[in-house]
Amino acid sequence: MREDGDSVVADEDRIAARLAAPMTMAGLAELPQRWFHAEIVAFCRPPRGWSVGDLVDDPAFPGRLRGAWGRQLLNAASPGARLGGPCPWSPPCAYDPLFREHPALKGMETPKPYVIAADPAPGCADRMALRLTLFGFATDWLESAADAWVLALRGGVAMPDGLHAALEPLGRRITVHEGVPLSPPPAAARLTFVTPLCLRRGGATHGGVGALFTSLGNRLSGLSRWQDTTVAADWRGLKDHAARLRIDDSSLRPVAWRRHSARQGDTPIRMEGLRGTVTLTGDLAPLWPLLTLGALTHAGSHAAQGLGRYGLEPLAA
Repeated sequence: MREDGDSVVADEDRIAARLAAPMTMAGLAELPQRWFHAEIVAFCRPPRGWSVGDLVDDPAFPGRLRGAWGRQLLNAASPGARLGGPCPWSPPCAYDPLFREHPALKGMETPKPYVIAADPAPGCADRMALRLTLFGFATDWLESAADAWVLALRGGVAMPDGLHAALEPLGRRITVHEGVPLSPPPAAARLTFVTPLCLRRGGATHGGVGALFTSLGNRLSGLSRWQDTTVAADWRGLKDHAARLRIDDSSLRPVAWRRHSARQGDTPIRMEGLRGTVTLTGDLAPLWPLLTLGALTHAGSHAAQGLGRYGLEPLAA
């Protein structure tokens, strides 16, 4: 064992070592132009008896896609990775960076380097676009991730009734992106939460909106490590700045649902979150890179399962 940066990692744990010692440092305003990610989109019809709306509106559906994908990655993993340890292969199997729990950095959980989303396919009322987005150097495993994504859908995904059904891909698209466009900060902005926002502490109401920005800051700090970058930012100052914005969260509504966890014996777990819109008015300039990247990476807890996804719309004051 050796101490490296923010954590103690095993000498053979190459993923953890890379996360602990980023090559560069960047300010928050620079981060969007340094960001790189890849999207894998599979186009599928819903199985018989289900509509597109039944599935894309279900908060648990992206998590079920993730579970099916993880099983395919596990099937192809090394024996060490299958037991929860670092993969000794060179390069490591895809399960290692994408699903294994990595050491905490600065006392904070290391986020998984991807998000999952389900949408109606543009121009096709009877098809879904099922999207897996990989961030940073997780894209080194893009081919393995894409193959496992197809096999997961074809092999069967749990439906809301608990039964499994195949989602045969009718098409697949892979797109690699370098940089995230950063528009000039507007006088106001609307965040529309497409999937429920879950915050560990506080809420997305005026009194707890700091928790939303704290959550975004923690998430972007962790995901920047997958970009080989450490973010230099005054997080306390940004939280204080956010508290001075005018907030309209009157349309947020609580939602509840249940998900299943294979790690917990497939026991149903009650989930709660907030869905709807939040309007921010004031000086958004210091926060605009954070909000822009958050629309790509999601916000709050369980983001890797598709939660906390929002659309960002600039508004005139």
